Amino acid sequence: MRLSDQPLPRRPLGRHKADVRQADLRGLLRSATSREPIFSICTAFVALHLAGLALFLPGRVSALLRMAMLVGAIIGPPVLVLWYSQHGRVGRVLAAGLLGLGATVAGLSTSVPHAVLTGIGGSDFTGIVATAAGIVLVGLAFREALRGRRVAVKLVIGTLCVYVIAQWLIAPAINVGLITHAPRPVAAGAANLGLAGARDVTFLASDGVRLAGWYVPGRNGAAVIVLHGSHGTRSDARAHLRMLVDAGYGVLAFDARGHGQSGGETNALGWRGARDIAGAVTFLHRQPGIDPGRIAALGLSMGAEEALRAAATGIPLSAVVADGAGASTLADDQLSAHGIGPVFTSMTWLTMRGTELISGESEPPGLSQIAGRIHVPVLLIASSASGERAIDQVYRERIGPRASLWYLPDARHTDGLSAHPAQYTARVDAFLAEALRRG
Repeated sequence: MRLSDQPLPRRPLGRHKADVRQADLRGLLRSATSREPIFSICTAFVALHLAGLALFLPGRVSALLRMAMLVGAIIGPPVLVLWYSQHGRVGRVLAAGLLGLGATVAGLSTSVPHAVLTGIGGSDFTGIVATAAGIVLVGLAFREALRGRRVAVKLVIGTLCVYVIAQWLIAPAINVGLITHAPRPVAAGAANLGLAGARDVTFLASDGVRLAGWYVPGRNGAAVIVLHGSHGTRSDARAHLRMLVDAGYGVLAFDARGHGQSGGETNALGWRGARDIAGAVTFLHRQPGIDPGRIAALGLSMGAEEALRAAATGIPLSAVVADGAGASTLADDQLSAHGIGPVFTSMTWLTMRGTELISGESEPPGLSQIAGRIHVPVLLIASSASGERAIDQVYRERIGPRASLWYLPDARHTDGLSAHPAQYTARVDAFLAEALRRG
């Protein structure tokens, strides 16, 4: 019998089906780890968050923008997936990279800081998932762009790209998130201050935002508005409040808009703070025993910048104590030296543009540009914090002879009262007594 005439061995039918199933499983696993499914899933997560924003974002968003976001969430995924599957390396890198960077930057400036600083809720769930999806998409873009390259090339290009993304996208996004979000702790009632006549109050800023605070009546007919720093509340200024009450002043301490128990949107740069101070002045004008011409402001950090801006824009303050005033605009940020000037300037510029986008508020002129409009006595207090003394020196020069600068080299930012209680109290008391003396 010839070899070709011999019957071929037959495999058992059950074994053949098992081999087929194993082959199908391997194919399925290869498909699941391929680029297209990963891109599709991540795109779907980003689109889900976009749809949620279109439906549940606060009312200040226009109906047209909501409709555009909803349409993009519906049409975008199939279009992007089709593009990704039909194009070569460059097209894939662009699709995954741009979508991934957009989702990552948006998440780091909105959902992630909101969840961390104020507690997770609402669209934060889908936002955090979309941020993670964005990071995966960026990784997918890197993998596609560097596929087949030599190790040295991957290291050089990868390091350069990571630096650029971190410096000009991630860092500004995180800054914007911190500027436009703040914790919202509830302050203890005024009765807990243990001060005679202290009471909880609410009043309206000049643009109608409701603000919450404490008011303690004084004995000398003058009053001081106490303004806390960014991401703080009136509780952080208790020591300053007590110092002023002990000196006989009526004191109004309140949570800045977007902070603590006050309404409004958060802006930790204090761009809208003059409106809050205008409302505080109006509140004090209505209090018995307060002379409208003897109202001052004592601000810490952000509050110091708000007080200076209020005085420069015509809010009727008779004096300002600005403890720890720094840079809240690009123009003021450039007053202090940085290690790599253009790099930091560009990052700050991006931060300001992102803050404008998220807050809906335009960046105001720098304090250094309007300080010359301040025509009341000003006491600037600078600590050892980086750049603070240099910035305050410029403010003093621009304000003119009505301003004085007190430098505390051994004190941390806004820590002068704690570091030198007797000296700080005497200096501030003497300044206010002179500035607010009866005419």
